[in-house]
Amino acid sequence: MKPFHIVICLALVILLLWLVPTGATTFGGLSWIGWASMTAVILLIGFIIIVTDSARAAGFFTTLADQAAASETARTLSADELVELKLDKYRGPAYPHPVIFVDRCIGCQACVEACPHDVLAIVDGTAAAVAPDLCMEDTACQAECPVNPKACIVINTTREVRSPPTPTRDGATYETNVDGCYIIGDVSGVPLIKNAVKEGAEVIARIAADLSNAEEEPGAEYDVAIIGIGPGGASAAASAHRTGLRYIAIEQSKTLSTIDLYPKGKYIFFKPDTKDWLGGIPAAGLGLSPTTSGSEGMPADYAAIVEAAGEDAGRMVRDSMEAVRAEILASIPKSLHSELGERLSEKIKFELELRLVGLLRSKGIGDWERVYRQHFGRAEQSAIMTDIRSEIVELLRKKIPGDQRENILAVWLANLRDDGVRINEYESCKSVTPAENGGHFTIATETGPANDPRNYTARRVIIAIGLRGAPNKLRLPNEDQKFMLDGREEQKVLYSLSNPSDFRGRSIVVVGGGNVAVECAVDLVTVRDGSSIRPRPPDTINRVTMLVRDYLAPTVKFRNKLQLYSLVETGLIDLRFRVGISEMRMHDIVLANVVTGEELDTIPNDYVFALIGGERPNRFLESIGITIK
Repeated sequence: MKPFHIVICLALVILLLWLVPTGATTFGGLSWIGWASMTAVILLIGFIIIVTDSARAAGFFTTLADQAAASETARTLSADELVELKLDKYRGPAYPHPVIFVDRCIGCQACVEACPHDVLAIVDGTAAAVAPDLCMEDTACQAECPVNPKACIVINTTREVRSPPTPTRDGATYETNVDGCYIIGDVSGVPLIKNAVKEGAEVIARIAADLSNAEEEPGAEYDVAIIGIGPGGASAAASAHRTGLRYIAIEQSKTLSTIDLYPKGKYIFFKPDTKDWLGGIPAAGLGLSPTTSGSEGMPADYAAIVEAAGEDAGRMVRDSMEAVRAEILASIPKSLHSELGERLSEKIKFELELRLVGLLRSKGIGDWERVYRQHFGRAEQSAIMTDIRSEIVELLRKKIPGDQRENILAVWLANLRDDGVRINEYESCKSVTPAENGGHFTIATETGPANDPRNYTARRVIIAIGLRGAPNKLRLPNEDQKFMLDGREEQKVLYSLSNPSDFRGRSIVVVGGGNVAVECAVDLVTVRDGSSIRPRPPDTINRVTMLVRDYLAPTVKFRNKLQLYSLVETGLIDLRFRVGISEMRMHDIVLANVVTGEELDTIPNDYVFALIGGERPNRFLESIGITIK
C-alpha cells in the first residue's frame, strides 16, 4: 500500500467520526455493522494493492536479471593480464574505469585526447588513470588506443568498444597485409608528429635490412617509394637519403604541407615531451622561441649567485657555453645559424646557470665564492661540467617540448635542403599496383598543369599520406562561387586557414565543432604568442560567427575550449549551437535552425570557413589491397 492510499483512508475515517450520530445504535456516522464492513473493505483493498505492487516489482527485477544474463559479461582483467601487470589479483575499484598497461603504452596521448572527463593524463611519458572515479564508461580511450594489444582498456563495463576503422599493419614493422607496403603516421591510426617522425626513421631501417638480404629486382627502378611528405614522410626520405637507398619521394602539395596548413604563430606540442626525439629530421634548433625556451624565466637571484661565485665560475660557464653551442650548431642547418645562434646562446646560458646554482645550493649557502672554491676545484670542475654539458646537449637535441609552426618549417625544410633530399612536389599519386610476381610496385602519378602521367617502379612502398583527404563540403548550391572583393576575385568558401593575418576587418563565418574550427575562430580575432593569445588591435580584428551543428566535439582540447569561451564572453566571437547556413549570397548568408529548419536571421559575410572534416583515404588504401579493420 502506498502512502497516499493510507492518507485517503484516514481522511475517510475522520470524516465519518466527525459526523453527528443520528441514533443510539450508531458510532459517529455508521453503525457497528457499517464500521466492520468498511474495515473489511479497506483491508481487502490494501491486500490487493500489496499483491499487485509486489507482483509488478518481482516482474521488473526478473526481467532486469534476464537482460543482464543475456548481455555481454563485464570486461575484467584476465589471468595473463594480471601477470603482465605484475599482480596476482586486481585490487582496484569495482566500478568502470581504465587500466593502463605501461609496457605496451607508446605515450601517444590518443587516450588522453579521447577522454572527455579528464580521467587520464601523461605521467612520465606514459598514460595513467589519474582520476578513475570520474570515468563515465565512455570507452573512447580504449577505442582510440592505436597499439595492439591495447595499452588502455576499460574494465568492469559491458559497453561495446568501437574503434575507428584503421588499416591493417604490423605494429613492430609497420608492414601492411600487402607484402612490401608499409604505413606510417596519422593514416595508420597512431597520432602525433613525434611518433610519425620516429616511424619514418624506423621503417627505413627495417627496409634497408630486408633489402640487404634480398635478391636484386631488375624490374624496380627504386628501392623505396615514399608517398606523402609530411613529418613521417620527410623523416623517411631523409633517412633513405642517408642510408644510400634509391628512393623516390612524392608529395601532392608542397613539402611538410601538414605543418604549413597550421595557422601562422601556432605552437605545436611534441607530446609526450618526456620521450626522446628519434627520426630522420632533427629536433636540434627547435624549442628556442623566447616564450617557450625558458631563457626569459631565470630568477633574478640566480644570475646574482653566479656572479657572486666569482670570476672563475663565470669563466667556466662561458667556456662550457661555447663548447655546447658549437656542438649543437653542427646539428642545425647552416642557413639558420645566424638566425638561431643568439637564441641558442641564451638557452645554453640559462641551462648552465640553472644547474650551477642548483649545485652551489646543494653544497652550502651564504658566501657563494667560498662555497664554489671549497667544492669546485680544477679536477671537480672538469668532471662536473662534462656531465652538465652532456646533459644540455641531450636536452637540446632530443627533449624538445615543441615549437612554433614557422620555426619547425624553417628548421626541417633547411635540413632537407642542406642534406640534398630530393622531393617531387605537386605530384599526385593515383595508384599503387603490386607486380604479379610480388617483387615490386608500380606507382602511377600525375604532375603539372596538364596532369602529365608518370610511372615509377619500386621494391618497397611507404604510405605516409596522413588523414587530410578531400574536405567535406557544405553542399550548398553556390558553394564554389567567387566574388569581387577590393578589386580582386576571391573564393567565398575556404577549407583551411594558413595565415590568419591575411584576413582583417572581415565578416567571417566558421562552420564546425572540432579543434580545427575552434582554433580558426580564435586565430581570426587574436594574435598567438606561443601557447597564449591576446586580442587583435581594433583595426585588424574580424567579426567572427561560429556555427556548430549540435555541440563541440568531445575531442576538443581543454585549452581550445577555454580560449573559445573566454572570447565568447568578451563578445569577440558569436558562438551559435544547432545553427547552419540555409542560403549563401554574395555578401551575406541566411542562418537557420538545423533541427526545425526555421530561418533565423541574415548576417553580413565575406568568407565562410567550412572546417567539418574530410574524407579518409580508405578507398586509396583498399585499391592497393590494404584491408581496413
